[in-house]
Amino acid sequence: MIRNIIFDFGGVIYNIDHNLSKRAFENLQLKNFDKIYGHEIQVALFESLERGEIEEQAFRNELKKLFSTPVTDQQIDDAWCALLIDFDRKIIDLLADLSKNYRLFLLSNSNIIHYKRFMAHLNSYSNFRALFTDVWFSHERGMRKPDAIIYQSLLRANNLSAQETLFIDDLDVNIEAAKNLGIKTHYLHQQKLGDLFENGRLKLDYN
Repeated sequence: MIRNIIFDFGGVIYNIDHNLSKRAFENLQLKNFDKIYGHEIQVALFESLERGEIEEQAFRNELKKLFSTPVTDQQIDDAWCALLIDFDRKIIDLLADLSKNYRLFLLSNSNIIHYKRFMAHLNSYSNFRALFTDVWFSHERGMRKPDAIIYQSLLRANNLSAQETLFIDDLDVNIEAAKNLGIKTHYLHQQKLGDLFENGRLKLDYN
């Protein structure tokens, strides 16, 4: 029986589009941005930011080296955050309903620059983090998906059984990593999160 649900954030709870950041950076004359950052691949600079290994200003300074013309910190932040679109207000209500029947967790690869933007948005509607039993953003934990240690650490920290836990993500490599640890999974592909639930419970049997 599923007792716990772990949610990814971007592409599951919050709507994102990496192409928007790609276009924004290209408008600043940084070409081929998708070669260094995308949904499935990031160069070391971005992975370091997602693990919280470098500060945001150090990230901006390193990124500036890739531009052929000068750019400001604000331009970098705006282009970097362009991929953040919005979220459906109904998601907050859905999570609140689900919390009556399951323990909810958040497990997201994120970074401090994005975090400041989307949390300001989300908290205007609700104390977002309070919807979950525990929240794991990669930049706060010093590790990221799909490394096994971040899944194992979340399970251990909250005394969760993998067999009683469902992980929902929109990236197949993250799903496979969770599967390898015995966690039940749902690959959210061409679906909306709300399609998986009815009356505060899962529609499908994952046992």
